[in-house]
Amino acid sequence: MDQLGAIFKETREKQGKTLEDAVKETKIAKKYLIAIENENFDIFPGETYLIGFIRNYAQFLGLNPDEMIQRYKSYKIQEQPTPLEQLTARPRKTKYIVMLTAILGIVVISVVSYTVLNKKNTITVKEDKTIKEVKAVKKKESVTSKEYITMEESELIRDFVEGDVIRIPFNNKSYNLKIDKVGNGMDFTVNKIPFTMEKDEIVEIDFNKDGKKDIFMKINNIQGNVVNVTLKRIFKTSTNIAELPSSGYETAKISSSNSAPEVVIFKESELNKIPKAPIGGFTIISGYEKTGINTKITADKLSYVGFFKDKEAKDERLLQPGDSLDINAKDQLILMIANAKGVKISVNNIPLSNILNNSAIVVRMIKWYRDRENADMYDLVMHDVKNPENKINYGE
Repeated sequence: MDQLGAIFKETREKQGKTLEDAVKETKIAKKYLIAIENENFDIFPGETYLIGFIRNYAQFLGLNPDEMIQRYKSYKIQEQPTPLEQLTARPRKTKYIVMLTAILGIVVISVVSYTVLNKKNTITVKEDKTIKEVKAVKKKESVTSKEYITMEESELIRDFVEGDVIRIPFNNKSYNLKIDKVGNGMDFTVNKIPFTMEKDEIVEIDFNKDGKKDIFMKINNIQGNVVNVTLKRIFKTSTNIAELPSSGYETAKISSSNSAPEVVIFKESELNKIPKAPIGGFTIISGYEKTGINTKITADKLSYVGFFKDKEAKDERLLQPGDSLDINAKDQLILMIANAKGVKISVNNIPLSNILNNSAIVVRMIKWYRDRENADMYDLVMHDVKNPENKINYGE
């Protein structure tokens, strides 16, 4: 066969690409790319991994993935040795075997004919029903075997089409990721919760909202109605300072009582828009996944509260003693409170009254920022604002 590894290596070098370029784009370890170019296929943990890597590497270099996989299969067939016993076995005399087979065939036909003739009137509807049931079971088994693509390994790289369902076992439960539509991007559902992602976009999924990102997901390539996707198990743990509510950011809850727990998806394209945490201010939550900003204000005395929520227009309330006000924002909240000494305030269940009670009038911004030390995590920070009317578009 044409040298599979040589094709990969020569194509890469002609394009002026290094192995490091390939690693960065394909997410395949360098040792496996070297093994493919050297045709050292024994180091791969399994053929599923190898075929997936060949497909992904071929797409990166602009080669035909199916043709390269076929070259590998041809190579594999050629490399398999012929068993020694097949090469050294002597021809057997079949004369007596043929005669014995013929005699047994006659006996069997006689017995069957006798049985049929004596029982031709005893065939019942029950037998017909049994045949139908057997066919139904076989049909059901066939459909079931094709219904799910189970992600049993730590990483899965392969092509999918609309209607494919990936079953992901996780913590003694199974989560179904279904490919609904393939176009410029991909629409998919996780346990019937709909999401959308674009080509080259990265998302990370937290199946049970425990502060850990469980699955990394990336679209590698789209050709027609076929999408090549990387799914990889990850474990990024955040510091849980407070139990954060789910409202606000890219969350959805499954209402069925026997369904899986809440699922959260984090879209990198959205999170990258968030600026890094400023120096100064009061950090309410540090090193956590970005969620909503849920603020509760309770008045002990007559107080005025004005607020800007995200990009919405200004709202204001006059709170009588005993009144409560709940404000739910997604990215930022600006508060203007007169008689701040007369109110109690908490953000995401964290009390902040002791911070505000020293002032009669306060103007503060509460906003999510990227953590300065860990780009995967976020800080919820409260700081002073001089001109709140000019701060509603995510300004500093």
